[in-house]
Amino acid sequence: MMIKSISELMAEFRSAELILACGGRSTRMGGENKLLSMISGRPCIYRACKPFCEFPEIKRIIISAPEELFDTYKAALDGINKPILFVNSGETRQQSVTNAVKAATEDIIMIHDGARPLVSHDEIKASLDDAFEYGSSIISTPMTETIRFSDGETSYSPDRSKFYLIKTPQSFSRKLYLYALENSTGDYTDDAQLLDSVGITPHLTMGSRNNIKITVSEDLKMAEGFTGSSIRIGHGYDVHKLVPDRKLILGGVEIPYTLGLLGHSDADVLTHALMDSLLGAAALGDIGKLFPDSDDRYKGADSIELLKEVCRVLRANGFEIVNTDITVIAQKPKLASYILTMRETLASAMGIDIGSVSVKATTEEGLGFTGTGEGISAHAVSLIKG
Repeated sequence: MMIKSISELMAEFRSAELILACGGRSTRMGGENKLLSMISGRPCIYRACKPFCEFPEIKRIIISAPEELFDTYKAALDGINKPILFVNSGETRQQSVTNAVKAATEDIIMIHDGARPLVSHDEIKASLDDAFEYGSSIISTPMTETIRFSDGETSYSPDRSKFYLIKTPQSFSRKLYLYALENSTGDYTDDAQLLDSVGITPHLTMGSRNNIKITVSEDLKMAEGFTGSSIRIGHGYDVHKLVPDRKLILGGVEIPYTLGLLGHSDADVLTHALMDSLLGAAALGDIGKLFPDSDDRYKGADSIELLKEVCRVLRANGFEIVNTDITVIAQKPKLASYILTMRETLASAMGIDIGSVSVKATTEEGLGFTGTGEGISAHAVSLIKG
């Protein structure tokens, strides 16, 4: 029997659900859907959701959104490893959250804005802990700038030490939240206001100033700076023997030649080196692990299709391809006239611009197995970020 840690056992005893509020219309973004805006290679909605997946206490994600966007948001959330339930949003934020809360079943509900892509692990943990202890938790940060009140007649600067910026997640006992809904007649833009309306003072949990909400286009630039995406480099190498009665495929392009490369798949040595460089940069193994030659599904496989799958796996793990540089080493045939087509084919398969794909060909001046024409090899170096 596997012995579980105390933290694992506690997570089983504590249950929560994430409600992601995605019903907004992005009117201050000039009509662009801010939840689909890319931030360091991933949509805003994905980055808002992903950090919550680290917590076993969170059993399910409920997304409140316009019904016509369900499929779009589902695609944007590819790689999220929690069950997801979509519910139709309402005309106001309160109505949208209410629809999701009524679909929830766990002890604690964590309500988070889909437009807050920078929520931290520490904030989520603190919010969960406080919600279980106090019944509520409102992520907030102390006001650090001078503020001023003015109603057109009276104008003054209040003591900012008693003011806080309210953020999300806002976490509650589900039963407490339902009680507030049943006993309130107002419609609120913030869930803490809902509790206030029935005489319940929510618990303040200190959060991070980096936990910004994307409201206008300038916020996207700020979010890019805060994500701190890591740059990672991977190297790939492959070699295949030249034999009769095989097609010569390099970079997804068939090259007219009397010999072809021997292998379980189409033996595209250039594309194989590229795939290994991408997987290596992400520390996700190699193509032998992903596409074992013991599996008949990959016998004669088109390596360009395998490359597309490698890129899908990278993006599912939060990575984006920056650029790649590949050198193929072959004494014969001459490859210069095929380089551009190879670059176009590889760029299309990877979903990146051709300017980010470099392919070079060289000989080894008659030296070694490539120089004698026994085989062809390839080196690839790729840069990714995530």
